[in-house]
Amino acid sequence: MPPPTSDVRAFTAHAADADLEDLRARLAAARLPEAETVHHAASAPGRWGQGVPLADLTDVAHYWRTGYDWRSFEARLNRIGQFRTVIDGLGIHFLHRRSPRADATPLVLTHGWPGSVAEFVDVVDELAEPAGPDAPAFHVVAPSLPGFGYSDKPTTTGWGTEKIAAAWVELMGRLGYRTFLAHGGDWGGNITTVLGGRFPAHVLGIHTTFAQAPPGVSTEGLT
Repeated sequence: MPPPTSDVRAFTAHAADADLEDLRARLAAARLPEAETVHHAASAPGRWGQGVPLADLTDVAHYWRTGYDWRSFEARLNRIGQFRTVIDGLGIHFLHRRSPRADATPLVLTHGWPGSVAEFVDVVDELAEPAGPDAPAFHVVAPSLPGFGYSDKPTTTGWGTEKIAAAWVELMGRLGYRTFLAHGGDWGGNITTVLGGRFPAHVLGIHTTFAQAPPGVSTEGLT
């Protein structure tokens, strides 16, 4: 496996204290809606029939203001390994966890909208270093889509699924991964499908939670 290129730079996440204080202040000042007019027990199946119950919304806002520890999550991202590189003039952020296993397969994970690489932090370690010696292991790469997270915002048009898929091939190549597997859901599922269709020389296989099909196609034979 060739080494990564010098175009890749280490990145450390650190939100300004002032930004976190501002978030807490805005949550404290949030003007919540009136309560639903029909009340249900907490376990009732129709409890969300009028939208988000006010009690639930109040609990969520309170948790994000007083309970959630952003610094702990930043530390988790930094432990996994964060990096940035510039592709076609745009800065791209990504998580990269290289497996210690010699038989590991490179794997790119693409999040959706309105998601982020936070979707994958709970599975990265298990994918890279599974507990069972017979379980497959992976070199995990999870990029932030353009305009998401710590990736730059495009200042020109054209960063659709086709261009993002091509950027992922470039990114994986820079990390020394000429061939790789790909997974994605939602918008990431679309990008993953493009990866499999356009770049068969690089993509060993895909897994997606975003089913796509043109209208009118028969579903006969599908499970």
